[in-house]
Amino acid sequence: MTVDGVGEWTTGLYGYGSGTHIDILEEVLFPNSIGLLYSSITSYLGFSVDAGEYKEMGLAAYGEPSFREEVSSLVQCHGNGQYRLDMRYFEFHNTTRMYSDALIDLFDHPPRQSGGKITKVHQDIASSVQMVIEEILVAKARYIRERTGSDNLCMAGGVALNCVANSRVLRDSGFRKLFIHPAANDAGCAFGAAALAHYQIEGKKIEARMEHDYFGPAFSSDTIRPLVVATGLKAQDFSGDEEGLVLFVANLLVSQKVVGWFHGRMEFGPRSLGSRSILADPQSPSMRARINSLVKKREEFRPFAPAVSESRAQEYFELDHPTPFMLETCAVKTSSHFPSITHVDGSARVQTVSEQTNRRFAALLKKFGELTGYPVLLNTSFNMSDEPIVCSPVDALVCFLRSSIDCLVLEDFVIWRPDDAEARLEYIRRFEVSRNSAVSQQVYAMF
Repeated sequence: MTVDGVGEWTTGLYGYGSGTHIDILEEVLFPNSIGLLYSSITSYLGFSVDAGEYKEMGLAAYGEPSFREEVSSLVQCHGNGQYRLDMRYFEFHNTTRMYSDALIDLFDHPPRQSGGKITKVHQDIASSVQMVIEEILVAKARYIRERTGSDNLCMAGGVALNCVANSRVLRDSGFRKLFIHPAANDAGCAFGAAALAHYQIEGKKIEARMEHDYFGPAFSSDTIRPLVVATGLKAQDFSGDEEGLVLFVANLLVSQKVVGWFHGRMEFGPRSLGSRSILADPQSPSMRARINSLVKKREEFRPFAPAVSESRAQEYFELDHPTPFMLETCAVKTSSHFPSITHVDGSARVQTVSEQTNRRFAALLKKFGELTGYPVLLNTSFNMSDEPIVCSPVDALVCFLRSSIDCLVLEDFVIWRPDDAEARLEYIRRFEVSRNSAVSQQVYAMF
């Protein structure tokens, strides 16, 4: 089941795969789109379309669905898999907003301006649209299960990144298993194209289940070492001593340090899963506010996610299966006390980590667990607000120096923040020149 803003003209699709063939059962066409409905409310709430939908999802937990009737009137569900938007309320051709004046009249409240105060009304509108979207997805998932009889559901499309809705679908639709690609949005089309080409060339499908998404670039310590030396930053080299590095970093986290963690191949998709992450102790009551204000520099209502050793996840979370891609939510067990990763509704967006998929990150969680009693870390993407996740060592150094991260683990190097603010700015300037030069060379190399 795909649920998108729009892909060509298809906004929703239902199909059944068997062997090497997929039968398309039904489609929903533009302008009727659950994704565009959600994005329209994103715009109304003062967040950026195609970027701020996850903020709307996080905000929903703070509100009550008191606008459920109004939101429900925006979309009519028909038989089978169909749904229709009431286009009186939308202006998809408008370059400045996606909704019409009729939507403002319907909510009887002015739209929030970007950066403006978030009120109870905004929280309730977010809660209402989240509930309506969940109900539609559950209903359509039930339809496709009744039609196919399958126990297994694959979801894709930008809406499939709504982890709260995904958990509701798995819980209430009748399917026993749910798979969602970690790059379920448009980026995943590249992955699908490669899979299709593999089948066309080799004549067989890919049999292995996708266990991880570490398909991005990697940088060796030998490559990083000259960069670290050139900066003059204070650093410790743990090359050849991974056990010592893991113990050292675990102790930093125990002492309430915020750590930038850069290791291995970058994640493919919008979630940081232990390759390009910011890590901290989830039991610290002040850590969430500290990272939001001083490191991520983002809205205070935004939740953080936990990473947990896969073998011990059930001790702390209401979870009975691995969730390696951080695409579902579940309740935090009442016996646990993780204020920095527990959302206002008592839930968390969990990543389970195994030794088979990320050995070093799994070792860090295990060591942290040995020191504290709980192999759980606050894990958020390694970036600042409105910036992409860091990819290269230079990206990581720039983000590290601009933010208030205490120290940076860059493969085998632990790098400390310089005390002199002017020195930090000089480092940033130097790195920016280096990065822009590198980008220019890559661009010219294409022609």
